[in-house]
Amino acid sequence: MEKLEKLLYYVVSQMVKTETDIRITYEILDDTVTFRVSVADGELGKVIGKNGLTANAIRGVMQAAGVKDKLNVNVEFLD
Repeated sequence: MEKLEKLLYYVVSQMVKTETDIRITYEILDDTVTFRVSVADGELGKVIGKNGLTANAIRGVMQAAGVKDKLNVNVEFLD
């Protein structure tokens, strides 16, 4: 799980100015892991992107990364 969390942190940290305010938590239920990401006030839009395209791309990368460990990976972005 640590590798997936580090990957998600790295990807998000490249998009925001306030890297120290990135918070990532996760919950595991059976073979599904759900990551919850929060960032500094005013920076969520950078992570979500226009029409959610960036957020969907992040979800796709994380799902692909979870395949090796046979995990379904979900990513939620918290306001």
